[in-house]
Amino acid sequence: MSVLCLLPVLMLFLVWQSGCQQAASAAKGPPQPKIALEKVVHDFGEIGPESRHTAEFKFTNTGNQPLKITQVKSCCGVSTKGVENGQEYTPGAGGALEVDYPASPYPGTMTKNLYLYTNDPNQKIVTLTIKAKIVRRVDFKPERLRLFLRQENGGCADIKLTSLDGQPFSIAGFKSTANTIAAEFDPAVKATEFVLKPKADMEKLQRNLKGQISISLTHPECKNIRLLYDVLPEFTINPPQVMLFNLKADQPIQRDIWILSNYDDEFEIESVSSQKGTVKLLEQKKEGKRYQLKVEVTPPAPESERAILSDVLEVKIKGKSALSIPFRGFY
Repeated sequence: MSVLCLLPVLMLFLVWQSGCQQAASAAKGPPQPKIALEKVVHDFGEIGPESRHTAEFKFTNTGNQPLKITQVKSCCGVSTKGVENGQEYTPGAGGALEVDYPASPYPGTMTKNLYLYTNDPNQKIVTLTIKAKIVRRVDFKPERLRLFLRQENGGCADIKLTSLDGQPFSIAGFKSTANTIAAEFDPAVKATEFVLKPKADMEKLQRNLKGQISISLTHPECKNIRLLYDVLPEFTINPPQVMLFNLKADQPIQRDIWILSNYDDEFEIESVSSQKGTVKLLEQKKEGKRYQLKVEVTPPAPESERAILSDVLEVKIKGKSALSIPFRGFY
């Protein structure tokens, strides 16, 4: 067969091949980047309070144009590395976003989201999620200390620490607000249970009626325990502060304030005074081991449209420190 005879067949084949290539090119679409991730959720499972954990989100550019991570947006308490804002990845290349998460000191569930902003037209924002269930690894009883000024040692109860996962630990430190409470311990001793006998400084306790005890541990997933304490004060003031609304200049407002002895003591009010002179005592009446004070507040002319009245009523108890009662008012 001559070459001339084969020419039409060859032309038909070339036309068919060109059509196939065009169809394939059309199927692929325009050149663009494409981010593909191994996972978008990482679950740490059960973790201890204040323990640190890391996760990794790997991705690849499966497109045919450079992939650009325009921004990495983290969330509160979570730090990232491995990917920088503006970093580019050629087709076929990939990277990994490393996440560092320090667990909260409080038990509970945690879910946090991070975001990758990209130039992938189909995934301009990729949401990454980390999850965890924070569980207590060391139990402590009591969970709060309720103390009293008139009881020996403030009525401090023993503090019992128990490992919940069977992991032995040592006590590395014991601190409290203003050193009001101390406890003896041996940092060389390792065990799954401890009983601490706290000792209260009664003078310091009177000046620090609310505070916190911090106990440092060597447990791998429980480095610290925080135990709150509060002390029953000598007196209760009701209301503890006075809030006033819709004030008008030079138009007095009257209020009643009660002062009660929490330890059933007899007491006398020596004087009542206002720091700024806007609060005046009208009457004081003693009923058993409590006092009723009737006071009058006279608002001054406001200095601006959003003026706020602020004053403090000082009540001096004979032989005791003065009690302070804040007054706040809004015109």
